[in-house]
Amino acid sequence: MTDIAQSTGLLPGYRVLDLTSSMGALCGKLLCDLGMDVVKIEPPGGDPARGEPPFAKGHAHREGSLRFAYLNAGKRSLTLDITQVPGRRLLLDLVEHTDVLIEDSSPGCLAGADLGHEVLLERQKKLILVSVSGFGQDGPYAHYKTTDLIGNAMGGLLYISGDPKMTPCNPPETQSFYYTSLFATYGVMLALWQRETRGIGAWIDASVQASMALHEHVAFNYSAEGRVMKRAGSQHQHNAPANLFQCKNGWISLFVTQTHWPLLLKAWPDHDPELDDPKWINSNLRRQHAHYINAQVTSFTSRFFKEDLAELMQKHGIPGLPVNSPSDFMKDPHIQARGFFAKVDHPVLGSFAQPGSPFMVNGQRGTASAAPLLGQHNHDVLCGELGLSAHDVAVLATEKVI
Repeated sequence: MTDIAQSTGLLPGYRVLDLTSSMGALCGKLLCDLGMDVVKIEPPGGDPARGEPPFAKGHAHREGSLRFAYLNAGKRSLTLDITQVPGRRLLLDLVEHTDVLIEDSSPGCLAGADLGHEVLLERQKKLILVSVSGFGQDGPYAHYKTTDLIGNAMGGLLYISGDPKMTPCNPPETQSFYYTSLFATYGVMLALWQRETRGIGAWIDASVQASMALHEHVAFNYSAEGRVMKRAGSQHQHNAPANLFQCKNGWISLFVTQTHWPLLLKAWPDHDPELDDPKWINSNLRRQHAHYINAQVTSFTSRFFKEDLAELMQKHGIPGLPVNSPSDFMKDPHIQARGFFAKVDHPVLGSFAQPGSPFMVNGQRGTASAAPLLGQHNHDVLCGELGLSAHDVAVLATEKVI
């Protein structure tokens, strides 16, 4: 292990078996970022996520999925058909030396393959099992099929997202899956603490629907007051100007509170004298007249390039910074100074800059690694760790177990 890996890997020494596809894959990636050895268990034909676009250079290839490459960076790949008896036996052999097992199959699917929670505990009594699903492991909706869009919809977040004059707007990427994986990872951390202090494992049941409902404006505001938040686009629900404002070359995000309002007027010397009226100090009043306030502010922001306006806002102590495109973000001098991207090499994707962990440890960011090729670590795991011979592995391949 490198010096950097030793200083940034907060949880080395733990073994994770990752049986997830897109829904729970980020959980395994986060555990990998924390220093755990994450072994991705894929069917012999590969994780279905390997077939998800976008693809490098636009060519569909099971090693070229950029989504797969991101979600599985740093993991090891072992192909294993757990629906066959030999594959099931090998998985259970691995479980004996495993701390965490993550899966996102339909509830009851593992139990149907004779790999349910009780069976796994027979092999590893302190195992932490993480099950990520759309609606949890039981209840009326447990077996309903779930996509990211459905997760946002059923959790209530979609209803309050988007322009108030249009239909609800789903955020890009797979936010509901990622958000649920964050909570699942949090559950693993607590379960590990419990295991270290009480010597027992746990079964973490992470629901996409419940995770999305934890946004404060979804379940809590309604359960506390019976109040349904209205869609407001990028406009903040309780403050103005707190929105995205047009500049010459894009947009800037401004958030002007009661404290910042006088500072904004100072930075904007030729503002309409009407805005000097003391009544506008009140944030609630400005929010009630957001259309007027926003129009006035836009007449000011539209004169600037977003970078220049951001510098002006920060100079005056006002929260205001550009809306970055992906290109802007990658070129950002702050991101570059903190070493967020690191060069990695991949046989299919080639050399590219890969984003690292979002946090640093002891002033350093963890070493970046590429995603594994399908079955890349079969020999390492089966021969090096389980003690199988090369002949045994060849037979398993012939029988399509691996």
